[in-house]
Amino acid sequence: RVVGWSIDASPGAALVTNALGMAIDSRRPEPDTLIHSDHGVQFASWAFTDQAKASGLIPSMGRVGSCFDCESVSCHQAA
Repeated sequence: RVVGWSIDASPGAALVTNALGMAIDSRRPEPDTLIHSDHGVQFASWAFTDQAKASGLIPSMGRVGSCFDCESVSCHQAA
């Protein structure tokens, strides 16, 4: 289920902060909810991290090249 999305001419911080804002507004996550992303520069931006933390979310990034880093928190890739 897609809970937030954004379209932009470039893959910058605005792309992911807009999608995160939509997801937060539609789902109203509980404080300390973990959000897991890859190491894309837009997810590592101050804007994304600050928005996530200001919303009570905990940003998380796995190791580069490992799709299994979030297994310990029950993240599973859809088949």
